[in-house]
Amino acid sequence: MNWLNKFDLKTILIMVLCVVLLLRGCGDTEEPKEIVNVGGKNYELLEQKIDTVFVNKIVEVPKYVPKYIDRVVEKIVEIPADVDSLQIIKDYYSKFVTKDTLKLTYEFAPEIVIDSMGTKPNPTLGFGVITDTITQNKIVSRDILWNFEVPTIYNTKVVKDLPKNEFYWGINGGFNKTDVVTNVGGGLILKSKKNNLYQLGLGIQNNSNTSQLVPFVSAGMYWKIGKKK
Repeated sequence: MNWLNKFDLKTILIMVLCVVLLLRGCGDTEEPKEIVNVGGKNYELLEQKIDTVFVNKIVEVPKYVPKYIDRVVEKIVEIPADVDSLQIIKDYYSKFVTKDTLKLTYEFAPEIVIDSMGTKPNPTLGFGVITDTITQNKIVSRDILWNFEVPTIYNTKVVKDLPKNEFYWGINGGFNKTDVVTNVGGGLILKSKKNNLYQLGLGIQNNSNTSQLVPFVSAGMYWKIGKKK
């Protein structure tokens, strides 16, 4: 291994310079625009889309008879002297159907939106129609029909792995017809967070004129062709 002694001060300085350039490449990065955590792992957020889909629901509550909790007489009405008793009795035993409509509203949390534009959802989700049958001064049947929309919010996030430095090592060689093997060596390649490549190599080459093995140091920088994703 006498060829190792041929690394003079100049060669060593070149090697140190190449190492410095390689280490500088480790800091060749730009901060991600936004980082999100998915499944306990951090990713760079590329795109976020929020959509709300409303699914219509019609629910009919089975008929039932409301029961008094506490029957309280709020006011005693004086009965007029001149009344049609027969008509009163007729009305008392007659059945009357009344209908009322109730709005179904919901107060969404401030951060809830229905699209990427920040549109707030409509607080009115639907309505309910209450149908009461009344006879003998009481409700004998109640029917409720609910017609409303259930919001389902889809929050879609397009992410990618955070950029990181990657190192590769390997061997290389050069060949021609005259010397067959002109050089052999090994090297280290750094792929930076910006996808740039920095190469540092060390090897020996065959000097055909002197038939000696001459050490050499190689370095290189490469940039990606095309648009960045």
